[in-house]
Amino acid sequence: MARRKSNIGWFRKLERAGESDLNGFRVEASDGLAGRIEQVLYWSDARIPDYIVIESGRWLFGRKSILSTGMIDEVDTEKRSLTMRMSKREIREVPECLPCT
Repeated sequence: MARRKSNIGWFRKLERAGESDLNGFRVEASDGLAGRIEQVLYWSDARIPDYIVIESGRWLFGRKSILSTGMIDEVDTEKRSLTMRMSKREIREVPECLPCT
């Protein structure tokens, strides 16, 4: 069975802009800055990323969270940022990535 993304318009926008690396993009929640993308995770045969790992919080006490790319609402390639369909509280409540390499 083929896997489907609920919203891949953001990925097409990246492709049109010639952008392929999401690492370092700012992640905006619906209510403010949530962090930055540290890692992008793919299934071995996928062209579209399945998950992103974001670093949030302060450097020493930062937290790494795994978010589904299905929750990406919009991408701004000029600002190198993306907006999630989640609040900061919802992002804080997703599983933490320990360790994430």
